[in-house]
Amino acid sequence: MDEPNIFLRWAMYHFAGGDAYLLGLMAFAAAQVALSRTSGTKGRRSLIIGGRIGLIWAIADPSPIPWLVIAAFVLLLLVAIVGRLRKRQPAVSTEATSGREGHPFRLALAGLAIVAILCEIPYHFSPRLTLTITTLAVVGDSVTAGLNDGEDTWPKQLARTSTLQVFDASQPGATLKSAVQQVELLNSQAADVLILEIGGNDLLEGLPVADFERDLDRLLAATQKDQRQVVMFELPLPPLAARYCAVQRRLAMQYQVPLIPRRQFLRVLTGDGSTVDGIHLSVRGQTRLMELVRNLLNVGDPLNESTGEYRHFEPPRINRL
Repeated sequence: MDEPNIFLRWAMYHFAGGDAYLLGLMAFAAAQVALSRTSGTKGRRSLIIGGRIGLIWAIADPSPIPWLVIAAFVLLLLVAIVGRLRKRQPAVSTEATSGREGHPFRLALAGLAIVAILCEIPYHFSPRLTLTITTLAVVGDSVTAGLNDGEDTWPKQLARTSTLQVFDASQPGATLKSAVQQVELLNSQAADVLILEIGGNDLLEGLPVADFERDLDRLLAATQKDQRQVVMFELPLPPLAARYCAVQRRLAMQYQVPLIPRRQFLRVLTGDGSTVDGIHLSVRGQTRLMELVRNLLNVGDPLNESTGEYRHFEPPRINRL
């Protein structure tokens, strides 16, 4: 499988990264405000179509719309329908109220869209780590571990270009369930920060949301056995997979695990020449991911020729009879 073309990479970045969600809600809110100020019919059709497209973009994106916003949106629809029925007019949709008569209704819809935008924006910024970091532990799947032994992965590059001691337990094919064993391998190693790059294989295998939540909960609970700071990559997701995103964000908040925005992860995955097949990183992609982590940890270049140390931890092999 070859690297996706530039159009597909653009679509992956904007939709799986959450930009389409924000842009869609912005377009929907702008259309509602414009419609509330338009009393005639000229230009209304274009505004209505633009608002609908924006709403569809936002719903298709995997970013979860807050439940309070959804509840308020449904309540507004019910109020609008009841109001029309009382006037003995046909029930309307979100776009059917016309002219000045729908002014408060449309402004309320725009306000809900803005609230949803404000709830999403914090997940587009990287967490700030202020602690001094000398040791780093890594748990990941084949995106981090590579497909073959001997690949120059980002944990190796980071150890080689800094003074960090890096403990790497990443494994090709790792899942949320198997990653618990990876975390246990690292529990004996004192580390300032533990980075989790995991969960992609669970999504590719079609793991049900309930099982995804159970396995992620167990994994994050296993990371709490030490005083280290745990950081997790937010998962890039396909359209209409908002429930997985909601689960990851809720459990990350519960366990106080900062999330590295998926749009930053996708900037690496969708960069020119970053992957060999659209998922697994090339050497260039590994270097880009290393730079992302390096900036997150605020790690500078070595002041002398001395560099860090890299150690890889393999899970114990089980002899099956």
